[in-house]
Amino acid sequence: MEILAIVPIILIGAFILGELFKKIGLPSVVGQIIAGLLFGIPAIKELVFGDGSTLIIIDFMATLGVLLLLFLAGLEIEIDKIKETSRDSILVSLSSALVPFGLGFLFITLVFPEYGFLSAVIFGGAMMVTSEGTKVKVLMDLNSINTRLGAVMLAAGAIDDIFEVLFLSVVVVFAKGGSLFDLAMIPVEIIIFLIIAYIAFKIMSKVLQNLDKKPGEQTGLFSIVMIFVLVLAALSESLNVGYLIGAILGGFLLQISLRGISKRNKTDMINVLKLIALGFIVPFFFVNVGLTFDLGSLSSNIPIIVATILIAFFGKMIGTLIIKPVSTLSWKQLYYIGWAMNSRGAAELVIALIAMQYELISLEIFSALVAMSIVTTLIFPPVLARGIKKNPGLMDAKS
Repeated sequence: MEILAIVPIILIGAFILGELFKKIGLPSVVGQIIAGLLFGIPAIKELVFGDGSTLIIIDFMATLGVLLLLFLAGLEIEIDKIKETSRDSILVSLSSALVPFGLGFLFITLVFPEYGFLSAVIFGGAMMVTSEGTKVKVLMDLNSINTRLGAVMLAAGAIDDIFEVLFLSVVVVFAKGGSLFDLAMIPVEIIIFLIIAYIAFKIMSKVLQNLDKKPGEQTGLFSIVMIFVLVLAALSESLNVGYLIGAILGGFLLQISLRGISKRNKTDMINVLKLIALGFIVPFFFVNVGLTFDLGSLSSNIPIIVATILIAFFGKMIGTLIIKPVSTLSWKQLYYIGWAMNSRGAAELVIALIAMQYELISLEIFSALVAMSIVTTLIFPPVLARGIKKNPGLMDAKS
């Protein structure tokens, strides 16, 4: 089937199931992921995607979707709110990364010692990451992104993304037989990225202010913004920092830059960006999450799949709750943040896929990690939606 036919078919499926789940009080992302699972059924996948060559384009659209989603998150959430919750965000991120990593590492080491040390490290690393894309879209759907808890969830996830980038870089170095010099270059590349991003931010601020003074330059403003976020994402990816970090940093920097232009142009540009991203591009990301999962893998390796899901869930939940003695958040708030940190997705799948391609993990571990990613991503949205409905004020309440 031609790509021009596949694109509307995917959008129709994502739209119908997304709206259906919204009707029953659940976030639309659940329906979009389930649409991907349905498209992934072998008979349907063969009919729609044929030999699979068009999946490359779908994967690109999915990458663009999560990139724009995180860019919008960085653009919308108040920077002051991030600063206000920075202590809790750091505590949540560190604890909810270290505990699942330790549990995952011990599980492989003790139960499957034949897989070896490196497999145990990779399995533990996949346990500690979280999905910013799913979290951001759910918070947007629930009008909760610009809240105290929304800021903690977003900031903690962003710090987790840094762990993910560092871990993924280490995995790639090992996979390619790299040296200690390659590992030492990782922080250098991060510093180079930050310097170039700052220079790009200064240039863009000047360009936006000049365009803002000219009437009828909304198209130019939009083009500059899109160029900025794509260049920043490409730069961060080429320097092994990760395009997700580049996207969310781009959103924060643009938020500062837009303070210098008229309110009308700023509002119009953000609204157009949201319409294009959320209405056309972002659904591909969630459909692709479902598409990557092979339903046939559920019938095999059930014990390791169940164990992986339990380790992932309890690791994140325990890791979040144990910071209560030093946190300003209530038990209930930490409980829902634990669910938010449980949502996996693209990051964990990338780690698992690269490790699998370089034969660093077995097929059994890979299948278990993919299954865990899908299950945790599907469970989080309805839990948070129900929590907000039952506990008005939960997202902004102070302990």
